[in-house]
Amino acid sequence: MSPSEQLMKSVLEAWGEADMGPVRAALAEDVVWKCASSFEGGEFCFGGVYRGRNNVLALLSKISTSYYFQRYVTKEIVSKGEIVWGLFDVSASYVSPRGTERDRELLNFEAAYRWRIRDGKILEAQTFFDTAAFLVQQGALLAKQSARASSLSP
Repeated sequence: MSPSEQLMKSVLEAWGEADMGPVRAALAEDVVWKCASSFEGGEFCFGGVYRGRNNVLALLSKISTSYYFQRYVTKEIVSKGEIVWGLFDVSASYVSPRGTERDRELLNFEAAYRWRIRDGKILEAQTFFDTAAFLVQQGALLAKQSARASSLSP
């Protein structure tokens, strides 16, 4: 396993144990973090492009207020030059902003990560996962579909 592949594995597996130290240590000062989920007002709406270490750490802190990652299992990591791709099985629990700790829901999903790494630091990161399946597990997608269907009923 290359040093870049090992960095991805160790950072994400630590994150899966609620240890943010390795990700903090691995972020370059001028890191760019891209999140695809950008539907404003949605259940999972912290998408966009975050520039700079402090902004990325603020994003990761925001994510951690609702999502408690419990496990990242490495399925595959490959790299070529500065680019590293990884596929992971992820388990997390979720507390809705309207819920309480007793209302935690378990989520299981696959996530793919693409990082550009130089000198042991993450310069660019992007995450990919099945947002629809994620929202269905949270109950958010079904709730919205049901509300829309009932509003259309006579």
